[in-house]
Amino acid sequence: MKTKILRILEDNRGGFVSGESLADTFSVTRAAVWKAIEALRKDGHKIQAIPNKGYSLLNISDILTGKGITSHLRNGSKVSRVICLGETDSTNNYAKKLAMSGASHGTLIAANHQTAGRGRHGHSFVSPPGTGLYMTLMLRPNVEAAKFQMITIAAAVAVCLAVEGLYHGAVTGIKWVNDVCFRDKKIAGILTEAISSFESGEIECVITGIGINVSTKNFPPELADTAGAIFPDGNILFGRDELCAHIADNIMDFAENLNAPEIITAYRERSILTGQDITYMQDSIQHHGHVEGIDDFGGLVVVNEAGKIETLRSGEVFMVRRT
Repeated sequence: MKTKILRILEDNRGGFVSGESLADTFSVTRAAVWKAIEALRKDGHKIQAIPNKGYSLLNISDILTGKGITSHLRNGSKVSRVICLGETDSTNNYAKKLAMSGASHGTLIAANHQTAGRGRHGHSFVSPPGTGLYMTLMLRPNVEAAKFQMITIAAAVAVCLAVEGLYHGAVTGIKWVNDVCFRDKKIAGILTEAISSFESGEIECVITGIGINVSTKNFPPELADTAGAIFPDGNILFGRDELCAHIADNIMDFAENLNAPEIITAYRERSILTGQDITYMQDSIQHHGHVEGIDDFGGLVVVNEAGKIETLRSGEVFMVRRT
């Protein structure tokens, strides 16, 4: 009942739900409702109680729990298991260990804090406690190595759709290949890693890690110019539990058919590099180019400085700021 009450309060975040209506919903006494509310407060949830109005989950309340994530998964969700950690070095590292022990397709790991969060190309991903959502989905998809990048493409779209679906009026963008942007700043990064069979050379498991800045609390000041958050003012409109569940459900749906045209269409619609001048590295040499678009497999189609069209499959790309 405690978990179900939390779900109702989250669905009415900022508003009030009467104790009487909660008691009627669960066919219990108002005293039983009060005990459940007190248990939620002990877990860290900030719940206001006002006579004749009821209970309200405050907008500053955002506790990440396994039960909370599970309560927000869709009916018939393909997520097979939810593990929520207070702290870990990296949710991807944790997922790899589980994968080696045979964990199932759809295992979801979420953490409140990462001590050694990782991004692409060896970069670190700053992961302070209580500020972001750090999650990894362990997938065992039937995917060819040539289409491996489509999992990252699908994950980026999954994040965008989750944020836009929960935050009315939000407009997100994607900086190829794995950065999600909001209000012209990066709010999320994705690190996709594969575990292959030594015997067959086939991909046995894909570890898809996502780090999202939800608020800027405890955020390093040196990142303020480039990194943003969904709620930079700290006024939380929805919790990390709900966001995590929506993203996970989206990815699990996409993983069923990575060739679905709506995935690459949604990615193209949100590409912030299309039509822009960029610099990029190839063979340790810096090149300049103009982005024409995204191909069917998530490659970045570029006209280089020599006027030739080439498609980038990996690497770091920087937008040229016009003055």
